[in-house]
Order: sequence, then structure tokens, then C-alpha cells
Amino acid sequence: MQTKFGSPIKGNNKGSCTRLTTYLEKENDNKLLSEQEYFFSADRDKCNKYEVISQIDNNAKNQGLENKDDRFYSIIISPSQKELEHIGNDSQKLKDYTREVMSNYARNFCNSKGENRNLESENLVWYAKIENERRYNNESPEVKTGQVKSGELKEGDQRHIHIIISRCQARENRFVIEADKNKSKERTTQLSPMVNNQKVFNRDKFYKENEQSFDNKFNYKRSKEESYDYCNSLKNGFKKDYDNALQKDQIRRSKDRELENNKQLTISM
Repeated sequence: MQTKFGSPIKGNNKGSCTRLTTYLEKENDNKLLSEQEYFFSADRDKCNKYEVISQIDNNAKNQGLENKDDRFYSIIISPSQKELEHIGNDSQKLKDYTREVMSNYARNFCNSKGENRNLESENLVWYAKIENERRYNNESPEVKTGQVKSGELKEGDQRHIHIIISRCQARENRFVIEADKNKSKERTTQLSPMVNNQKVFNRDKFYKENEQSFDNKFNYKRSKEESYDYCNSLKNGFKKDYDNALQKDQIRRSKDRELENNKQLTISM
């Protein structure tokens, strides 16, 4: 399970989210209305792109943001084909899982003292969209070696999720009407996941929590090689450190189980 902050299009997040939202509608081209994939939110499964643009953009207005500040952020959730096979062809499961990811996201925010802000997903303004296709590009190894052409569809189950989140906490009236001057001037807390202060938002913790949420929700037995810690260690050349940490964690878990068993034995006596 890979979670990352990033955008599928070039550009920045300092203006409107129109370009990104429109891009995420590309798979709906030439499809019947009944076949189209909608955006979804914390509490609804069918949201159109005009709502997404309006709510994300308006939530950043009159919030005291400077020109250099991001207005929104983009998250991509990419399950492996093995994980997708485990949950089957059920998009509702992906939506429910995405809502857990956004609960993890909200609960990860703390103040500068490291005190949790006690936020929930419903305190944010976010929308997500499931995409079913991926294509090879010029940077793909398969394109460079001449196996496929750039633009060709990738094989297998390629479902993944794109999320757009407002930088600012939702206003009291979550559905902001631009003409409502009183509501548009109400300021809320700025929430940046890109801050370089792990006390405020810990991205590694967020990634690992998402992995654990998937495993717990769908009873998925994750191998060591699939884990975020293992893959991240290989990427950074720290496999030995990972193995040592894993061994210590197994010893700690064994001691915890032994302690719990002794407690239960004492109670039963």
C-alpha cells in the first residue's frame, strides 16, 4: 500500500484546483452518465467536479493565505495488485478505506507543542476519485527498452485513488457559498502536511497508519517484503537497520505477550 503526496499534473497548488479536478475527469470522457465515476467525500458517494472546485477554492478564500502558500494538497493512494485482488472488484471498499485514510490524516495534526488537535475527517474539506487506468510514459523502463509505447495502458488491475484536500480546516458551514460574506470571512486553522516538524504532522507515521488500516479493515496478511518500513529501508539502503529493528520488535512483542499471559494467570488464580 503506497501513500504519497503528489500531483498527476505539473503545476503548483497555490491557485484554483480547477486544472487538477478537470484532469481527474479524463476517464469519464465519452462515457454514458450511468457509467461515469464520481468524486466522493467524507459522507457522500456522488459529488460532481463543480462542487469540488467550488468547495476547495472557496474554503481557502479570506483565510489569510499569502500568494506563496499552498491552497490545497493532493494525495495518491496506490494499492498493489495483490491488495486489490484481496478485496475483489468492489469500489465501495476502496471508498470506505479512503475515508479511513482521511481520518488518519486528520488525527495526525498537532499544534507546535505536539498536542493533538483532535480533528476528524469531517472537519476537513476533501474529495477523492477512483481511477481505473494507468499509462506508460517516457520515463517508464518498458518504454525506454522498447517493450511498449508511451501512452499505452498498463496491464492488470490499476485502480488507485486521488484525493484533493483544502489546506484550511472546514468552516462551520462546510458548504461555503461565495456570496455569503459573513461565512467567507470566517478563518479556520491552516493545516499543512508538508511542514518539516514531525510534532505537527508526521508523514511516516501517516503512511504506516494507512497500511495498518488496510490490514485491519480487510484482514490482510502483509508479508515483511510488502511493508512500508521494509520498502523504505531498502530504498534508503538501511536493510540491516530494518532487520535489527524487526528483531527487537519481535522480542518486545514476545515479552508483552508473556507479561499479559502472566497477568491472566494471576487473575484466574
